[in-house]
Amino acid sequence: MSTATDSFYERRFNTGGLDEERVRRCLRIFQRFPCKTVLDVGCADGEITAAIQTVTRAREAYGVEIAAPAVAMARERGIKAVQIDVNHADLPFDREFFDGVYCGEIIEHLFDPGHLLREIRRVLKPGGICVLTTPNLAGWPNRIALFLGYQPFPTAVSPNHEWAGKLLLKSEEGQWGHIRVFTLRALEELVALHNLSILSVEGCPVTINTRHWSAGVITRIDRWLARFPAVANRVILVLRKP
Repeated sequence: MSTATDSFYERRFNTGGLDEERVRRCLRIFQRFPCKTVLDVGCADGEITAAIQTVTRAREAYGVEIAAPAVAMARERGIKAVQIDVNHADLPFDREFFDGVYCGEIIEHLFDPGHLLREIRRVLKPGGICVLTTPNLAGWPNRIALFLGYQPFPTAVSPNHEWAGKLLLKSEEGQWGHIRVFTLRALEELVALHNLSILSVEGCPVTINTRHWSAGVITRIDRWLARFPAVANRVILVLRKP
């Protein structure tokens, strides 16, 4: 049965993404952790999943994804993709099945992020790692926006009008579907509550695709402030199952 959530993501799932700064950084992280089996939570069209398989030298790459068209595209790339809604469903894999899990820009789309963290811990082998990325609610652009009376960028008043009340965004810009948005402190505490160890934390700038006159200045500021994860635009956590 199709739901409103399914419909939203069938229209808005990501394709590609290898040129994004967060993805490049995550691939460099995965290079340090050879894996036999990897899972991409929210695998979209499978392009990033395939890249993770390559850098980890994994024999098998799996993905879960809510959008049926994306699942079909991932399967065409050789990814063992399954269509599920991780908001509600358990991951369809045995306990301690994976050496590595990628959870890129997914946790902020969930009503119950704790359910996903419990499932990630369940399917990871002891010593397995999870690379998780998410926008930072306390990132420097959100602090400025809120100070000026604007809506923080990764939050929204409506899934159909996410640009409403936001600085510089107009019309259909910013259709992201975020539900839970985290500060770094909140995310670290939530991860600890689900018995996952934090190996490393780093800030990450966003990839700005605009010709607006301010883009160059913003990019330079963003890259400099990414050195400080608490105020970075995006955070990357490397987690380990003890």
